[in-house]
Amino acid sequence: MTTERPTTAPLILRVANLEDAAQIRRLEEAHFGVTELLDDWRGLWLKNPLWPRLGGRWPIAWVLEDRDGRVVGSLRNIPTLYHFRGRELINAAGRAWAVDAAFRGYALWLLDEYYNQADADMFVNNTIDRLAEAPHHCYASRIPLGQWNMASYFITGYRGFAKKALQRLGVPLPGLFGPPASASLWLRDKLSAKRLPPAQRDIAYETAQNFDARFEEFWQKQLEQSPDKLLAARDLKTLTWHYAVPLRTGRLWIYTALRHGKLRAYCVFKRQDTDDGILRMLLVDYQTLENDSDLLVGMLAQAIQRCAKEKLHALELLAGVLAATIGVMQQRIGPAASPDRHLLKKKKSGP
Repeated sequence: MTTERPTTAPLILRVANLEDAAQIRRLEEAHFGVTELLDDWRGLWLKNPLWPRLGGRWPIAWVLEDRDGRVVGSLRNIPTLYHFRGRELINAAGRAWAVDAAFRGYALWLLDEYYNQADADMFVNNTIDRLAEAPHHCYASRIPLGQWNMASYFITGYRGFAKKALQRLGVPLPGLFGPPASASLWLRDKLSAKRLPPAQRDIAYETAQNFDARFEEFWQKQLEQSPDKLLAARDLKTLTWHYAVPLRTGRLWIYTALRHGKLRAYCVFKRQDTDDGILRMLLVDYQTLENDSDLLVGMLAQAIQRCAKEKLHALELLAGVLAATIGVMQQRIGPAASPDRHLLKKKKSGP
């Protein structure tokens, strides 16, 4: 759809197509610093397991275009699948909302188009930064469960972490003061930090190189076990698509917990360094079939050791639900980069 403003207006809004990739990626790179390779960008839709079902009518994005045909604003629209009480719900995940400074007054036009699209059942956004929070709250509400604006971390490389922290604080000569600061952090943790509880002895903890048939079996059991929970699809095809890029580039760790050879829990860590140079792994997912057991601890312990071995500075995870699950935080909890990273809106009445 193309929405035209009066002839005096400098922009039109229209649905994007794959041929707009070069201009949209240029805009995203200017605003966010990096963007995916072209094939990976196209793969967000063309390799999406939902695309055979939705591709003919689903808008991949909306763009703002000036009179010269130049894209000056865009907002991606990626379909993902959720399950609830036997129903499939199509979620519209908005991403990479960017508008050039001269046209910021038209930015809400994109957001309004996104929230009023026809084929989405719900909207979940998990990359809301501080500037975008207020506009999104005009349409959506914060997910009530969990403290998604908080993060917890385990320091795994004290010297590098301390140096980067001093640089962030603007302390002069961070290379000189980094070693004593790192020694102070290490000593504090040794004396006062809580320890992870011991892992269960009857569980085998292993790494996986990719997602295989075990994860499909796990997903089917999870669906049967939790029909009254809103579950994002984690079948084999979806996992393979969702994590394709970090898997291919060696930036993903998959840990599994096996009982009697059967997959009972798994977690996923993604390499995601901070803008100021802290090298970190981020715990991005944890799923379990044994809600009365804490199977994360063993996988977390192995990931912490691996971070130290590979000279990474920290392992980070969101607080809230996940932190409550393991029941222990080694480091102080501090604010994450965005105040409300998970926003939810149901477009239609709930089931």
